Amino acid sequence: MVEVRELSLRVLKNISFTVPEGSVVGVVGKNGAGKTTLLKCLGGFYSYSGSVKVNGREIRELPPEERIKAVNYLPQDFYHPFPFTVYEFLSSTTGKRDEEIEEVLCRLGISAFKNRLLNGLSGGEKVKVHLSRLLLIDPEVYLLDEPVAYLDVSVVPLIGELVREISKRGKTVFITSHDVNFLYELCQLFLGLKEGELRLFGSGGELLEKSREIFGVELKAFECNGEIFIKTV
Repeated sequence: MVEVRELSLRVLKNISFTVPEGSVVGVVGKNGAGKTTLLKCLGGFYSYSGSVKVNGREIRELPPEERIKAVNYLPQDFYHPFPFTVYEFLSSTTGKRDEEIEEVLCRLGISAFKNRLLNGLSGGEKVKVHLSRLLLIDPEVYLLDEPVAYLDVSVVPLIGELVREISKRGKTVFITSHDVNFLYELCQLFLGLKEGELRLFGSGGELLEKSREIFGVELKAFECNGEIFIKTV
């Protein structure tokens, strides 16, 4: 369970919510609304005011080795100061064995990158490597910041599949994305931010009802061949 009480930092203003374990939560809002700041507070990266607890433990009070197993973060941007290969990066940051690393790389279709320098990869390839790192650590809470932004369209369904598998194992997942269709299909709960304020904590239906307040445009769901699509109206 993730419990946030009166969380404030920079743009964020007194954010409070409780998310049960196993939930997939879409964090939505316009650019500058505070989505990435919220995820980084949940990950313990910032000195926030208020409280952020994962299964009853205050995140900022956990030592680093415990915090990374409680909650871990997939960033939007990647900076690697050292010339690590993919394998060296995963091995040094997760402590996992060769066969475990190989299994995850195979699952994400990047086994061939194992001995390539991480800084020589494309943005989408780096996303898959960092997602591999999270899967190897397997924290209680996954924080995914724009995970599909750099990916080929063909890879997006795999990310959805992985997120569903993670949540079925009782893990909680927070995802930011500007692709509302991707989130609407995947998430059970939505956090809607506007100018740092929490304007929505609810279902996909409630997201559509408050879409004009959050995004400045109205969104509606349309059905086609049994699938739901979200469009502006």
